[in-house]
Parts: sequence; C-alpha cells; structure tokens
Amino acid sequence: MAQTDQFLCVKLRGSDPFARGVQYGQQAEALIRRAIEGYHRQFQKSVDQSWDAVVKRSHYYTDFVNEHYPEEFQEMLGIAEGSGVAVDEIMALNCRYEILKLKLQECTTGAILKEASGGKVYLLQNWDYRPWVERHAVVVDIDDLQGTHIIGVTEAGQLVRNGMNNHGIGLCANNLTSIYDSGDIGAPVTFVRRKALNSRCFQEMVDTVTSAKRGVSCNFMLASAENKAVDLETTPQKIYQVQPENGIVTHANHMIAGAAVCTNQGTKFRDGVLRRLLQQGNGTLSFSDIREALCNHERFPGAGDTYPESNCIEAVCSHVPHGEYDECKVWKTIASSIYDLTAGVAYICKGCPCENEYQTFPL
Repeated sequence: MAQTDQFLCVKLRGSDPFARGVQYGQQAEALIRRAIEGYHRQFQKSVDQSWDAVVKRSHYYTDFVNEHYPEEFQEMLGIAEGSGVAVDEIMALNCRYEILKLKLQECTTGAILKEASGGKVYLLQNWDYRPWVERHAVVVDIDDLQGTHIIGVTEAGQLVRNGMNNHGIGLCANNLTSIYDSGDIGAPVTFVRRKALNSRCFQEMVDTVTSAKRGVSCNFMLASAENKAVDLETTPQKIYQVQPENGIVTHANHMIAGAAVCTNQGTKFRDGVLRRLLQQGNGTLSFSDIREALCNHERFPGAGDTYPESNCIEAVCSHVPHGEYDECKVWKTIASSIYDLTAGVAYICKGCPCENEYQTFPL
C-alpha cells in the first residue's frame, strides 16, 4: 500500500467553544461549501427535498440544541461565523443523519479489550458512506486548553463523527433503524457525540449517550483504556446493550440485542465477519491484525458480477462497484480509524485501508 492522499487536519485550540468554531470554519471553509453542494444533490435524489427545505427543517432543532448542548451549539455558531456560511446551513450539515433517515448501510465498528489483544484497548471503525463525502471529510484535532484533547473524523462543518480523547476514552457510531423511529425533535447525534467526547471517564460518556433525548435510532460503540467497552443500540424508547465476548464486541447496521425491533433488512453480516477475523487473534491481536481485518473484502462482488447499486456495500472494506455508477446511490469506505486508547494514539486512513496508509495522531 502507498499513501496517496490525506485528510485535512483542522486544529482547534482554545477554551472558548465559539472561538474554536471560528478556527474550524476558517480552516475548512472550502470543504464545508463542497459538503453543502454535495447535499444539494443527495437530498434531492434520496428524499426528493430541496436544500432550502432541508435547511428550514433543520431550524426546528435549533432551540433544543441551544438549551441542552450550549457549548456544542456555540462551537457550531463559530463554524458558521468562520466559514461565512449561514447558521441554518451548518445546522443542516449537523442534522443530516436525522433528516436523511433512510435504511442506510453505514459503518462497521468494534472494540477490543486487553484480554483479546494481550494488553491494549482498541476502538475501531470503517466509516462507509457515499463516495463524494470522502472529498470533504476532515480530521479534527481539538484542544480546549482545559485538560481535554480530542482527535476524530467527521464531515467538514460537522462537530465530530468518531474519535478519542486524552482521558483514554473513545466513541464510534453507526446507523440503526427501529420501529420506534418517530422523527420527533431530539438531540442530533453529532451534538451527542461531541459532548460525549468531552467526558473524562467511561461512565460519564455512557451517561451522556444514554441520557440524550432521541427521535431516531443510532448505534454507539464506546470503549475506555480502563478495559471497558459496551455497544449501545439506542432507540427513542429503549436502549439495548451488546457486551464484549472474550474481549471483543463488533457492530454494523442491524440490531443485535434489540433484534426484535430492528427494521433494517439490508446487509447483516459485516459485524460477524469482523468479529470472526478478530477472534482468530487468540488473545494476541496486534495493530497489524486489526488493520488486516479492516481491509477484508469477503463477499465483495467480483469483476463481471451484477448487483443493485443500493446493495453494493458487501464487505468490511467497501469499494464502489465496477463500471458506471451514481455517486449518490453507492457506498464506499470513506475513512478507517483505529484508536489505541491505551497508548493514546489515533490511526486514521483516508478512504479504503487496503489502498492507503494510516496517519498517526498522538495525543
């Protein structure tokens, strides 16, 4: 593998969340505008909504977020100020999960405890989404100068998608759908993730996630250097927990503990493939073993195979289909992240990990 490309790393420094947001907006303005252009197309093709309608809908979340997530809200306002983009448009980027709520096949996540690795705790994720998103995704490096330092990955203009902090805790998230999804106004998951990564211990992070009011379902994979991990399948009415077995827990886009209320009938095996590959480590999983598992192409269609665009995400490491395709309908791995919570080092790869190297971000 040869390094061909890297994400822009947006560095935010300061105790004031609005000022940090301004720094973010100034550094990532071009990519934020590129993200908005992409969602103009995506919303129109996926749910037949204009961007203006999406922006108007996102405004309904404003009062709720300002009341319950004031620091995160200020950081978002700063992003708008720094980039010169309207606040409602930045809010729309941060609410895209809630607004564009379809049976998406996004992401494979996992956590590895010391008994499975021989002494380290890892959190990992392949983030799968539309190919055009890779062109505006960024790494965020956030130091509040008050003792908390975060490294994570997100779409430009969003607060954070997944990450870890210097207190040895980390969070990854992936899409879920359930019979309880109401679409009511609740906490956009982007704001929940950002607040959770400010936590100083594992239980604080768990409490932040579980106490959030939800209008839609979402999965959260949480882990800590304290040798703790849990997967939380959160729905608007109930939270289901998936605990590690033999030091390993994995998840994709179908519910496990809450299978009875899951409405996603799409791809269901990626978490099983990842779990089986990791279990082969027999208690001595290394970084190289984890990277190899995240590069796995099992069940990816071969040359000459035909399959629906909407079902092309058939492997842990996901590539676009062969031949012509619509970027608003297919999937690929946008970023691969391995968080070494014990050593305090984040490894982040742009695009498919079988094609690029991981960048190293020590905390």
